[in-house]
Amino acid sequence: MTSDQESINSSSSSSSSSDNTKNSYNTIKASIKEVYLWMDSELIDIFKIDDKLTWVEQKEDIITKLLPPLYKLVNKKYSVTNSDLLKMLYGRWRSRHRINNIGMQGKERVEQNKRRAKKNSKMQEKKKRRTRAVNYLLQGKDKYIQRYPEKDLVQILKDSAYHSEEWEETDSDADVEDNGSEPTIQTKSTSIVIYERWWRSPALHNLLHKRIDPTVNFLRKKQPNLKRKSVQVDKNPASVPPIGAPSWCLNEDALKKFNRRTDNIPIYDYDTEDHDNDSENNTTGDDESRESRENRKRKTNDNEDRDNRKRKRSSRKKSSKQKRRKKSKRSKYIK
Repeated sequence: MTSDQESINSSSSSSSSSDNTKNSYNTIKASIKEVYLWMDSELIDIFKIDDKLTWVEQKEDIITKLLPPLYKLVNKKYSVTNSDLLKMLYGRWRSRHRINNIGMQGKERVEQNKRRAKKNSKMQEKKKRRTRAVNYLLQGKDKYIQRYPEKDLVQILKDSAYHSEEWEETDSDADVEDNGSEPTIQTKSTSIVIYERWWRSPALHNLLHKRIDPTVNFLRKKQPNLKRKSVQVDKNPASVPPIGAPSWCLNEDALKKFNRRTDNIPIYDYDTEDHDNDSENNTTGDDESRESRENRKRKTNDNEDRDNRKRKRSSRKKSSKQKRRKKSKRSKYIK
């Protein structure tokens, strides 16, 4: 077997393995909901996973009692291994076990967890909307979005750390509006409070809020019901930028704090204030250079005109001299 044949075989085997992995993932994704339904219906009398117990305490019973009949049931429709099923069961137990532990810590802790879950849900929706808006702008060949590196855009749109957190909070007494029923009765409302990331640069703000969000609002079919308040405070002051965050996404304080260079920061949006100042300076310089070029050109033209006039005068003098010579010759011949 030649080396070329070996390389072809190796590449085909790697592609087939990747295809198998992809098919396995899609199979698990399609089957997971039905697995949970079977567990809660047909198999509930055989064995039920206890959310209050640890995984170790009931793992043996799960493997010996629940897994065999579940495997037999699932593989009538899907090709899933015991290992895949065990991962599904563990994931569901972990989520429910955590919620159970939170419930034991009191109502306040339960409310905090609900708010956290809503915050995470809002973050995912925000990233989806902004991704949709960027794709829309790229398809329309927006001149501003096209200036940013594609790698940076993908990184920003995927990572939640680049986006401000949105928490649903009850309005304070100062913000509560009278509902008009009775002077003594007031209804408290809730608002979405948007907390700033302390390390984000004006350039990143400009990209998200000036270039992307207007398109988000344009593409949005349903407008938000709750009021939105933006505060210049970080919910987590100890937060740090994502690993490998581009320098232009960090403000000067963050660059210094994390020992990053503060010079040669690229500017992709030419309408930022700093670039406007630079462009004004450049425009002034261009005007001055343009004026000097025009003066030089004017002087050159004046010199050329002067030379042309001199040549014309000299040529006229020569022609007049030649005419006089010819006349003098003719007069000699006539005599």
